[in-house]
Amino acid sequence: SALVDRCPAPEIKAIIGHELGHIKCEHSLYLTLGGFATTPLRGMPFVGAQMESLLDQWRLSAEYSCDRAAMLVAQDVSVVAGAMLKLFAGTKKATNTKAFIDQCLEYDELLKSANPLVRASVSMQQRTHPLPVKRVAQLEKWAKSKDYENIVKSSATY
Repeated sequence: SALVDRCPAPEIKAIIGHELGHIKCEHSLYLTLGGFATTPLRGMPFVGAQMESLLDQWRLSAEYSCDRAAMLVAQDVSVVAGAMLKLFAGTKKATNTKAFIDQCLEYDELLKSANPLVRASVSMQQRTHPLPVKRVAQLEKWAKSKDYENIVKSSATY
């Protein structure tokens, strides 16, 4: 509810779009089934860790999918990024969405040329959601893609 209080109506729609993406893609079902499948394997050397890693990768990919669902609802990357910024910063004060998007894109570019140990460290960190800067950078790239353009064009005919 605190996030909703911080966001204007277009950002709230994007947040709802993100959450509806989880429902439409049945992420809860697949995450539960994945958890059931990996539980007996957790104690097994190599196999358990590998299965947990795959489930974690899937979980991160699910978040990217739902960020795209938010983008399809908002059809404006700055609206989705604005909602994310408020979520990540925990405030609506002193937020500059354009600067945040630019920083995310810069981070993404710098990470490509970073020391391999740095890249490995970032990718090996366990988390339930992708890094905020990665989420926005990926969303920005997708918003400029032919895939996004084709989806928006095809939905306009309905």
